[in-house]
Amino acid sequence: MKKSISLGVYLVFMLTAACAQEQALKPYGIKSGIIEYACSGDKTGTGTLYFDDYGMKSAIYMKTVSEGEESTSWVLTSGNYQYMWDPDQPEEGMKMKNPLISWIQEASKGDIESFTEQTYSKMSMVKSGTELCLGKECTVIKGKPGKVLIWNGIMMLSDFRMGTYVSHQEATAVKPNVPVDAKYFILPKNIVFSEMPEF
Repeated sequence: MKKSISLGVYLVFMLTAACAQEQALKPYGIKSGIIEYACSGDKTGTGTLYFDDYGMKSAIYMKTVSEGEESTSWVLTSGNYQYMWDPDQPEEGMKMKNPLISWIQEASKGDIESFTEQTYSKMSMVKSGTELCLGKECTVIKGKPGKVLIWNGIMMLSDFRMGTYVSHQEATAVKPNVPVDAKYFILPKNIVFSEMPEF
């Protein structure tokens, strides 16, 4: 459970998904979509991001293997909270207040692109032109830790090496502006969510 939750939290930040939940903000530049990912490095596997209302609703499902151990996780952003759980251990999950809301407003007055650049600048990464990924022109943010490609606010690629830790996540399919089933944004009723401390 702990490995699934930590992976989910990491992905929330790397995807710049599940961002602000106030109507003045639009995390993504497209209304809805389904993005499929492949992961390699210390963790291998696949993931799928579902979102609607310009990212105001989002859910991320991951299935990965690390050191021979399989794990699955869901991360759902709803209202001012993020909920994380392992569907293979459905009795309990974690929830936390979404810290990105206040961070975005304070750092960039609601400008998602500026917030993203400011966030990565703290990791000594800077905006460095554009690059194509799956035919989409993406903003490149790179530095010593690695490289990230962002398209319409959506993470298309992240490649990081920090010490011995290696992480590579890349979009393998993009379905923009397609209907997304509302079931992905509904919390399971059988799970008790415990509060996590805020970052």
